[in-house]
Amino acid sequence: MTSATMTASAMLLARNDADRRFPQAEQPELLEELCFAVTGMLRDADWDRPWRVYELDEMSPIDLAYLVESGLMTPRFAEAGGEGRGFAVYGEGLASLEINGEDHLRLVGFRTGDGLEGLWSLLNSLDDRLETTVSYAFDPGWGYLSANPARAGTGLRVYATLHLPALMLTGKLATTGLELVNHGLSMAPLWGGAGGVVQVSNSARQQGPESEVVRLVSEVCSEIVEKERSVRKMLLRENPLQARDQIGRSLGLAQHAWTMTFAEAVNLISAAQVGLEAGLVEAPGLAGRSAFSLMTELQPAHIVIDHMDRKVGCLESNEIDEVRARLMREVFAGACVR
Repeated sequence: MTSATMTASAMLLARNDADRRFPQAEQPELLEELCFAVTGMLRDADWDRPWRVYELDEMSPIDLAYLVESGLMTPRFAEAGGEGRGFAVYGEGLASLEINGEDHLRLVGFRTGDGLEGLWSLLNSLDDRLETTVSYAFDPGWGYLSANPARAGTGLRVYATLHLPALMLTGKLATTGLELVNHGLSMAPLWGGAGGVVQVSNSARQQGPESEVVRLVSEVCSEIVEKERSVRKMLLRENPLQARDQIGRSLGLAQHAWTMTFAEAVNLISAAQVGLEAGLVEAPGLAGRSAFSLMTELQPAHIVIDHMDRKVGCLESNEIDEVRARLMREVFAGACVR
């Protein structure tokens, strides 16, 4: 599996304190006590890389959105409030920890490309260290307990983000998604399905080693990727003129638009990526960078923080679309269809 087709890997690992009720039912002072103990360990223990502990009360909505867009914070945690919550990022973005969200602890890992096994190795090591401070709630029949019964068992949710525009274009994506049910997996569109970007994840409660969940998702995604490659070859073989026309139109819009929504940008980058993989496109501005990384950088909060010096206070500003279009023009300058 290549990083061009499997664009990102993510994991959520839920754990709960055996000595406390789930966050929704526990007394605030006991949640504060747990948060204090865990953040103290993050600051003081000898870790391979440092943790940065955030003060959630001091974070703006744009700061929270940036973390969500980066894959380091779940949307539900960003939107929720409540006593005793905490948040920390490990190794400048390798992983993060949500404290007293839906569960007492939730490790979050994210990286671009095909990195499921390496990501699990990292989260597993962090999980082992956290267990020295928190006694995990575990039942011989249910496995690791969670506030959401669907996550009981391993407590692990594995996500593989795939770029499947050919399957979407030919109407085969829905059938592919239905086939996943037999494996206890599910498929959902990312960013509203723009660009044929979807996420495959384990959905059923699963027992057994966490590594088996990782292996299952990885193997099934490899099969989906082969289907995508096969359909792309068929489309290019049977409709070469239409393929070049669609890709060329996308490059033209990317090079000349002066305002652009995020969904539009994702669709254009998706078309360019297909052209690059097929050897139909030359794009010097994309050399050495992945399509998914570019998509991530063009999300609203990333533009406000990284390219606008926080000069706008909301993520719906038209200025964001203008800056996004400028960035696209810069990236695709000199790009052409062969």
